[in-house]
Amino acid sequence: MSSKDSSGMLNFLSLDTVEALFSDIPKNSRTDGLKIGHGIEENDLLLQAAAVSSKNHASGCINFLGNGAYRRIIPSVVDTVVSMGEFQTAYTPYQPEISQGMLQALFEYQSVISDLTAMDVTNSSMYDGPTALGEAARMAYRCSNGDEILIPSIMYRNRLSVIENYLAGLPVKMVPYRIDPSTGQIDMQDIEAKITDHTFGIVAENPSSLGVIDPNVMKIASIKKNALLITYYDPVSLGILKPPGEYGTDIAVGEGQQLGIHLNLGGPYLGLFSFANEYLRKSPGRIMGQTTDSQGRRAFVMTLQTREQHIRRDRAMSNICSNQALMAVAALSYLATVGPGGLRSVAARTFSNSKLLVNSFERAKIGKFGMKGIPFSDVLINLQLDEKALSSRLHDSCIAGGIAASRILTTDAKGGYFFSVTESTTHENIQSLINAVGGN
Repeated sequence: MSSKDSSGMLNFLSLDTVEALFSDIPKNSRTDGLKIGHGIEENDLLLQAAAVSSKNHASGCINFLGNGAYRRIIPSVVDTVVSMGEFQTAYTPYQPEISQGMLQALFEYQSVISDLTAMDVTNSSMYDGPTALGEAARMAYRCSNGDEILIPSIMYRNRLSVIENYLAGLPVKMVPYRIDPSTGQIDMQDIEAKITDHTFGIVAENPSSLGVIDPNVMKIASIKKNALLITYYDPVSLGILKPPGEYGTDIAVGEGQQLGIHLNLGGPYLGLFSFANEYLRKSPGRIMGQTTDSQGRRAFVMTLQTREQHIRRDRAMSNICSNQALMAVAALSYLATVGPGGLRSVAARTFSNSKLLVNSFERAKIGKFGMKGIPFSDVLINLQLDEKALSSRLHDSCIAGGIAASRILTTDAKGGYFFSVTESTTHENIQSLINAVGGN
């Protein structure tokens, strides 16, 4: 840009210097304050990256990590589909008339998630599970009178943090209800006592953050008064568990990473978001629909997009911008590939492996599952080891896992360590874990 052009721009903006353009950026965040080194040659950069990555031994280890993000078996066709150039964008198809393939994929994604959850409508789509939960809390506030939302007293800190941030600025009080640490399930007497005419939403988890299947979630609809029931679910568990739409859930949310999405060092993931039809106009995100064109041919459109960037502006339902379209396509491809029977098999094998893990620890007399509830994928084991000793033993045996409950839960009401299993966990993996921890 010439000095004449820059001068004209500054005059138009009523600014004195180019420096004024960047006044909102803290000086320590600008290039001269970031201490970025000089550039290096590409081969040297690759060697440096290889040296750093060689310090990470987890890639070839036995994996018992989970608690929301899991290493599941992904059919190769899923990667083939999402690698197609036509799909490789995570953004919204702004021109529906030339985006029919993507719109159809998203429409079908909405359809299969609605079938999976037994809910009326699914949107396309949210960033991840926790942000979907935060959006659900705001949606419940819009849909129902009241200023209180009930949340579990024991849940993942990251989920609670996101809800708190999403509700910040609203005249809302978060009221915790008791989770019985001996069962990992909702204390029905406590939650019923806390539901009032001021309650606009109730957050429930199934499985709970303690990892156990919670049948009490299915009883909330009968006592919730005017509040909306928000159920945070595990999508794979629905292969064997009753879907949220069949027990009165108003908004069902979850993390879709398990549905054909690799761990990818932390993302991107996929927020699943479904709801009852009566709340459609208060929902965030986008809804893709099917219609016919002027010649009577099937066509796909963006039926609803209550965004601030479009005509809704200050009346928008959310500021969700990027659509996790590629991740939604991955989830669609996964569910279409495995089918209902395949998902049932994946869930059953996961459930079976969790029982085997508990039995193996207890037979070896080195750990105990301290609850009466039934775990699905995340298993909380009480061990007579401190965290440093456990970490050392697992590291020496190249095993990833053993997350201290105190690190991720909102309360240390239940001690111990989480070990997570999936359908990919083998009997040999479990025996290696037992041997590493101290079994015979």
